[in-house]
Amino acid sequence: MTLFQNVRKGLLPARLTADEVYDLTAAGVLAEGEKFELIDGEIVPRAAAKANGHEQMKRKLVEALIMTRPRSAGVYVESSLTLDGRTLVEPDIAVWSAGGDSREVRGPDLLLVIEIADSSIAYDLRVKAPLYARFGIRDYWVVDAVRRTIRVHRAPQDEVYADVEEYEAHDSVAALLLEDVEIRLDTLD
Repeated sequence: MTLFQNVRKGLLPARLTADEVYDLTAAGVLAEGEKFELIDGEIVPRAAAKANGHEQMKRKLVEALIMTRPRSAGVYVESSLTLDGRTLVEPDIAVWSAGGDSREVRGPDLLLVIEIADSSIAYDLRVKAPLYARFGIRDYWVVDAVRRTIRVHRAPQDEVYADVEEYEAHDSVAALLLEDVEIRLDTLD
C-alpha cells in the first residue's frame, strides 16, 4: 500500500513532522522511493515520472555545477532537505557546504537551489518560490526545460523574493553565493 493509500484509509495521519517521516521510512512503513514532499506538515504528492527533457537538463546542470563549484561546496541531487520540523522538500538540485547533513541544513545554509520544470512550472513558481523565500533561501532558480530559460529569485523577504529576473538560454547567469559558477543553457552539453 502506498503512502497516499495509507493516508486516505486513515492508517497514517494527514499531517506529519519531518522526524516522523524519517522514522516511518527507517521502519519500512514508507518506501524509500516514495515521491512526496512535506509542506507545513501536509503530505504533497510529487510526480514519479519525469520527462526526458527534465532529466537531460538536470544531468547537464549537475555536470556544469560539479565542474565549476568551489571544492568546499557539494552538489546534491533530489536530496531530502528538512527546512523545519514540518517541512521536508526534495529540490532537483541543491548546493551547500560539502559533507553537511541534509537533515541539519537550513535555508540560509543553502548556496543554490534549482528546480527544473517541464510540466511543474506553476508549482515551482507559486508554491516552491514563496516556501523557499520564507525559509531564507537566497538563490533559487527555476529552470524551464521547455522554454530554456532560468528564472532567478533572490533577496527573500517573508514569503516573497524582492529580486526576480528571467534569463534566456544565451544569457550567462552567475550564482550569487558560488564564486566562478556561471551557467549558460545554450552551452550545456
